[in-house]
Amino acid sequence: MLAMRARSALWLFALSVSCSDTPVESARPAATRAEAREPLALRAADEVVLDVSARGEALVGRLRPVLPESDQDRTLHARWLTATGPRPWAFEGEAVIEARFVPGRDAALVITRDHRLVRVDLTNGAEREIDRGVTAPMSVDATGASVVYARGEMPDYRVFRAEIEGGAPRALAPELSPAWCPTVVRAAVLTVASPDGTPGLYWLREGRAPERWALGEGVALPTGPSAVVVTSDALVYESDGAVVTLGLDGAVRGSRAVARRGGGSSSRFTRHGGAKPARKTH
Repeated sequence: MLAMRARSALWLFALSVSCSDTPVESARPAATRAEAREPLALRAADEVVLDVSARGEALVGRLRPVLPESDQDRTLHARWLTATGPRPWAFEGEAVIEARFVPGRDAALVITRDHRLVRVDLTNGAEREIDRGVTAPMSVDATGASVVYARGEMPDYRVFRAEIEGGAPRALAPELSPAWCPTVVRAAVLTVASPDGTPGLYWLREGRAPERWALGEGVALPTGPSAVVVTSDALVYESDGAVVTLGLDGAVRGSRAVARRGGGSSSRFTRHGGAKPARKTH
């Protein structure tokens, strides 16, 4: 339950950032943002936010119960919310691991219960399998051209990139293993990896060897299950039940610790290094 609230807090915080002076990369012009976020009002209190599209539509889901202390995949029943209300889609009523919109297209990507990565057309329901053995989270580039994700079994997770509209998936830095939670950051990919037994964040760039990001001691790393949200100058991600904001300069901007039930706010935001809070513009 704590992780579920962290997942929703991640997206709701990212939406608040989109109204500040550090907009989300795919954010719309300020004049349309308030209207575009209206579908989130249709989200039930026990549903988590999986993704929000450029026009404000949302993919939300209700988590299915898992056995305590088990390694069961966490799955959910996902709904597609639009300005005109919930819309039926290809995975209506089915349990999935993750679902995200494809920017610039009427399509979504889904990781199914059997770990297939599938592109689904939101207008006609047509499905096309992209890969198998996929582990959440996935990260879609801002143009909707490609998706990155981890594939394999622990301890042999490796990062792969696939072109969404076709083409064989290919490994990025196959020598970097295990690697998980990859994120598209502009022209690079950032991933958690532990090739030497000590987890860290590594930059993957075309034509270059993986480069470990020299962060300060004790910086929390992404743990999922949601993909990292990339703003113009920072990363927002889950880390063991909290939401962390890490600047692209390597400085921790803040953390939002998710409180347990029992009164008060469901989360709190702690600033670091004099970072200023999000400034509302509406």
